[in-house]
Amino acid sequence: MKILLIHCHYRLPGGEDAVFAAERALLERHGHTVVVYERSNEEAAHGFARLLLPLRAVWNFSAARAVRELIRREQPDAVHIHNTLLLLSPAVVRAAKQGGVPVVQSLHNFRLFCPNGILLRGGQVCEDCPHSGLFCAVRHRCYRGSLAQTAVVALAYALHRRLGTWRGVTMVALTDFDRQKLLEYNRLRPTFDAERLVVKPNPVALPDTEPLPWEQRKNQMVFAGRLEELKGLPTVLKAWALLGDAAPELLVAGEGPLGDWARQHAGPRVRLLGQLPPAELHRLMGESRAVLAASLCFESFALVPAEAHALGTPVLASDLGNVGASVRPGIDGLRFAPGDAAALAGAVKALGAMRFDCTAIAAAARRAYREEENYRALLRLYTKEVR
Repeated sequence: MKILLIHCHYRLPGGEDAVFAAERALLERHGHTVVVYERSNEEAAHGFARLLLPLRAVWNFSAARAVRELIRREQPDAVHIHNTLLLLSPAVVRAAKQGGVPVVQSLHNFRLFCPNGILLRGGQVCEDCPHSGLFCAVRHRCYRGSLAQTAVVALAYALHRRLGTWRGVTMVALTDFDRQKLLEYNRLRPTFDAERLVVKPNPVALPDTEPLPWEQRKNQMVFAGRLEELKGLPTVLKAWALLGDAAPELLVAGEGPLGDWARQHAGPRVRLLGQLPPAELHRLMGESRAVLAASLCFESFALVPAEAHALGTPVLASDLGNVGASVRPGIDGLRFAPGDAAALAGAVKALGAMRFDCTAIAAAARRAYREEENYRALLRLYTKEVR
C-alpha cells in the first residue's frame, strides 16, 4: 500500500511527534510506500508568517491545496492525519476527503471538544467546553493563557464542526477510556460519526532484553516527560521534599516550561537530566524501582507507563484517566490521588516495602503492545474493514 501521512509538529517535541515517527517507521519496515506531508509551527514563529498564523489556523488554503495535489500526484491508498494545530488547520482534513480515498485521523488529545486539548484548568480536570461549548475556554484563556490565541483555536474547531469536516473520517481513539469520553462528548456536541470511532493504541518501543530482576534494581525512580504543570512535576518535587533523606534518587528526564522552576526547586535527591535519547531513557527506566506518572489530566495515551511496563518496571500513577487505568495496584504499580504530594510520598514508601515480578509485568505489556498487532490494526484502518 501507499500511505500519505500528514502531521504538524509543535514547537517543542512531544509524544505526538514520536508516534508519527514510530508509525511511519512501522509501515516502512513492512514494505509500504509512505508519502509525508509535514510542517512545523516553528515556521510561523516569527515575522509576517506569525501575523498570518491566526488565519491559517482556522483555514490554511495553501496547505489544503498541497494535500489535494499530493493525493492527485501520488494516488495513495489511504491518508492518515495526526496533528493539524496550528499551521495546517482542519482544512487539510476536508482536502483529504476530497481525494476519494479512506481518511483516518488519530485523536492524540481532546482538542475536538476542548481548545487546550487536555481538559485541564487551574490544575484540575475541567469538562466545561464539552458540555457548554468551546467558547467557555475563551473566557478562561485556556490556550496558552491567551485570550486571542484561545479565540482562534475555538473558532477553528467551532467552524469545522459546523461544516462537518470530520464526518466520514475514521477517527482513532488511543484507549477505551478515551473512546468512552469522546462518545460522551460527541452525543452532546455532534462532531464525528460515532460508528467510525475505533480504538488503536500507540505503538510502544519494546526492548529485546530480559527485564532486570527486582532485587538488582537501583534505589531510584524516573520522571519522564515534558516539564509542565499538567504532567504533575510540582507534585513530584513536593513529594520528594516531604520524603527528605529517605527518598530514593529521582531522575527527571525532559524539558519544558517548568525547566527553570525545577532547577530552583530540585532537592539534593533529585537529578535533572534534560532531554534524553530514547535508548538512554529506557536504560534508566529498566534499572529503576519505579517510573512516575503524576498527570493531573486524563492524558490521551499513557505512553510512559506502557514503556515502563514493557521494561518490567512498576509505575506510580495518579488515579486519573489513562495513567490510572494503566496500573493494576500491587501487580504492576500503585496509584495515588492526583496532585496530592503527601499521597505520592506515601506510595513511594509503600513501594519500598514491596517486591514485584518484573518478568510478569514485562510479559503482560509486550502482549498488549506488540508491534505486529499494532501493524495489523493500522492496515484495518486503511481498508474498509472498519466501515
